[in-house]
Amino acid sequence: MRKRNRAALLLAALSLFGLAPARTKRAPTHPSAPVPEAPAAGTEKRLVEYAGLYLPWDPDGKITVQKATMKLPGFSSWRVQRTGRYESLKAEAVVFVSNDGKWFFEGDSFRNPSPMPLRSEADLAWIGARYTKLVGARARMHFVPERDTAGLKGIAIVLESGFGSVAIPGLVTPDGSIYLAGSLWDFQADPRAERRRRIDLTAQRVSGPADAAVTIVEYADMECQYCRFRGGQLDKLLAANNGIASVRRHYKFFPLWFTHAWAMKAASAGDCLFRLSGAPAFFRFKELVYGRQDNLSVSAIDELAITSAEGEGAARSDFLGCYLRDESFDRVRKDMDEGYRLGVNSTPTYFVDGTQIAWTEDKIMEDFLRTKFPRLKTIVYEK
Repeated sequence: MRKRNRAALLLAALSLFGLAPARTKRAPTHPSAPVPEAPAAGTEKRLVEYAGLYLPWDPDGKITVQKATMKLPGFSSWRVQRTGRYESLKAEAVVFVSNDGKWFFEGDSFRNPSPMPLRSEADLAWIGARYTKLVGARARMHFVPERDTAGLKGIAIVLESGFGSVAIPGLVTPDGSIYLAGSLWDFQADPRAERRRRIDLTAQRVSGPADAAVTIVEYADMECQYCRFRGGQLDKLLAANNGIASVRRHYKFFPLWFTHAWAMKAASAGDCLFRLSGAPAFFRFKELVYGRQDNLSVSAIDELAITSAEGEGAARSDFLGCYLRDESFDRVRKDMDEGYRLGVNSTPTYFVDGTQIAWTEDKIMEDFLRTKFPRLKTIVYEK
């Protein structure tokens, strides 16, 4: 079994948010309220509570926090540690909380070795160079003023995936010294509820009853061996608990385009099969791909996609009018965009009613589902 890919910064890319073509322009400026110089009262206590809900679930999780030394204007930094039942789920991270107590950030960040105030998009070149080095794709940067938050400038790093442009969102300090990959979270809200608001369930790539008591959202890549492994275990767990666990399971595309050669193609094929023949046809195709995963190639996925579509009753002309077309990739990138706004940084990633499950331990999913369904049966977990 292949170990889970943890390349957290660049596992996939984001769809464009209506960004204009690349051009150099002045850094937009917006008046804002003064940022407090010290953390709000009660931040440490709130952070213990918040981190316990934000971090991937552990049945016996215990959170400790202490002040950290990293500097970010308008924010305090904190070292968060989580211990619990499972050694592999121990967590330690430096997070930022805005001094007004409104915003939280956890994720990748890096510093500019030669900072300068942001005057134009040319001043973001150091960020683009970092991404180009990591993924081998040319990067273009844009300011995204509508994402300016807490004294930070919203930006997007646009990369060419080979299947259209994709963009990674981030935030930069106005002095150009620090880049944050990702987005801020509402520190005054329940992060589980915020995740549920950020997840769009209208696509209906779904199995399970519409009135199910629990909703599982799965971000996966059909070329990912760990997705095949854990996805099969979830199939087995739910089948063993038919009539006990009332679960509705939504599938989201999260192809790792810069490490997996045919993942984007498989996602487009799955999207088109779903649109032309419905959810059952999509899930049959996914299982077929997983079953042949070790022997598939960039060209072989085309043949499998076309024969699968014809086998599901879709006309070849209709399928080819959808497969690898911009509209199909737009829908795939929509899922990728959503994943990044949720902080997805590996596949598979699961959210169960807004709680993140990091399935590094065999029984972690059944442990959590048992909190919802006390009579849940265990299964045999094959290695």
